[in-house]
Amino acid sequence: MNKQIVKLGMLGLVAATAITSCSDEQQFVDFNQQAKKFEVQVLNDDLAKVRDYVPLYAVIAHRGSTYWTPEETEASWRWARDMGADYLESDLQATKDGVVLSLHDDNLKRTTNIQTVFSDQVPNIRKAFYRSLTYEDGTPCNFSEEDINAQYNNDLGNYYSYYPRNYYYAELLMLDAGAWFNEDSQEQARAAYASTNKPLSETLAAWATNPNAQVVYSNGLYISALADQIAYAEGKMLNRDAEGRRILPYHVKNSLKGKTLLEICATAPSTTVEGKTYTAQARYMDFLVYDFSNAYKDDPQDSGNRPGIYIEFKESWAQPSDMEARVYQELDKWGWNIITKPADGQPFYKSGKVNVGNTNGKVILQTFSFDAANRTYSVYKGRIPMCYLLWTGTPAYATDIAYDTPTGLADFIKYMQDHGCHIIGPAISGAPNNYPEMNNPWQAYMVRRAGMINHPYSFDSQAQLTKHMGYWNYGYETPFDEMKVTVPKTSVSTFPGDSQTWPIYMDGCFTNHTEMNLQYMLDNGMRGNANLPNPFHAGQKFDNSQAPLTVPDANELLNKLGY
Repeated sequence: MNKQIVKLGMLGLVAATAITSCSDEQQFVDFNQQAKKFEVQVLNDDLAKVRDYVPLYAVIAHRGSTYWTPEETEASWRWARDMGADYLESDLQATKDGVVLSLHDDNLKRTTNIQTVFSDQVPNIRKAFYRSLTYEDGTPCNFSEEDINAQYNNDLGNYYSYYPRNYYYAELLMLDAGAWFNEDSQEQARAAYASTNKPLSETLAAWATNPNAQVVYSNGLYISALADQIAYAEGKMLNRDAEGRRILPYHVKNSLKGKTLLEICATAPSTTVEGKTYTAQARYMDFLVYDFSNAYKDDPQDSGNRPGIYIEFKESWAQPSDMEARVYQELDKWGWNIITKPADGQPFYKSGKVNVGNTNGKVILQTFSFDAANRTYSVYKGRIPMCYLLWTGTPAYATDIAYDTPTGLADFIKYMQDHGCHIIGPAISGAPNNYPEMNNPWQAYMVRRAGMINHPYSFDSQAQLTKHMGYWNYGYETPFDEMKVTVPKTSVSTFPGDSQTWPIYMDGCFTNHTEMNLQYMLDNGMRGNANLPNPFHAGQKFDNSQAPLTVPDANELLNKLGY
């Protein structure tokens, strides 16, 4: 016998728990036993009500798809919507002028051609950009050259190259957000993903010779605004001009007439939500208005599915201090804030279509940062479904659990519930991502005991699906009878034998392969079923029989969408 010390990284603290074991197998058994014995805080009635806004066995299209399309773009979300995903997942960031982006990386080098378009200094078009500005009524701003030079020097002092927060959104729309994918994923490359603009040297030359030049947008795939993601979920696509560039004019607010550019940029933006004002850092601006009134049109290939959106607040240090409040207002603007505009009780699925985007489950918030979770709770107060993502970290910098034990997970569950979370999203192991395993049966069991939804990430192989939906360690045995689910046998079920009961260690899944996850659930009776057990309400059933019962071919769908 030997003593093993298991460290916990929780809220930046390090605790130690002594566990007696003879082997890794014995430790696993001990964890199973402890998971049954430890007290776990259960969702209160208010949080449980919001939890039930979320459909069970939801398929969450991670960044739309990182496999089939350039992630978090018009192509990825149109594809995921028409494929039949329940949610379009994204990450949130903000530009220098406060536009909320749906964008994963906090550095734009991987997924755009920013190094070609702009150097690692303040964009060489910035002064011309300031010269070109007009007010909302169309009159030129006519800022003086002295004023423009002074603000440009201020920009230099607050500049970090390639980070979205250092660029105006109009500048980012000059970038190509699709061509990189064709280089990195040659098997899935498509010419339509890349811009066909004139060579960039010609565009920049025009700026150098014309002091009144206007920004020239790319005509390919763009870095998306949150407004774009919502529009795609509603069955829209971008409205473009004859040269394929998106239609999105921008102007300086009329209310700022008479002020210098320096004065305009010196005022830190703020956002007021429910009587409380949140102020952003001084490096952010709020003087431009983007006119989205003609930005979208009905998508002629729209399947009729209406997915929800699953949006992530990233580390707070890299975002405006009013980010969570800013998103609250953005959701409100587009009619997607259920706090101010609750849905009318429609079903999750309707007439063979996904209908989540028309329900109170239309938005799920998520984060892996304790600080972001605290800030989110201060604004939303648990009134919109919220997921905390599990990830291992270094205790000194922990935003999550560093080493997993039942004690640590129980503490974590309590903290998250106290901060308005309804869902936990653990990483899962296995190719192609090879994340650490944080959804062992005992962990999934403790989440279930807490009355919380379990959304693991990311299911990108058949092996992962079978492991967490019935085949854990390639068998049906489980020490947790509460995790067993009985579903009707289908003609194409991948489960052997006649048994219809097996353990399921998830309530929904993130995936880059929506097509594979949907087909697996259909084949195994977990979709298109009116009699699925509801693990949170004994004796009640969950009905997704009206969900789409066929899954499009991934490549054929891309062809249909014009890619």
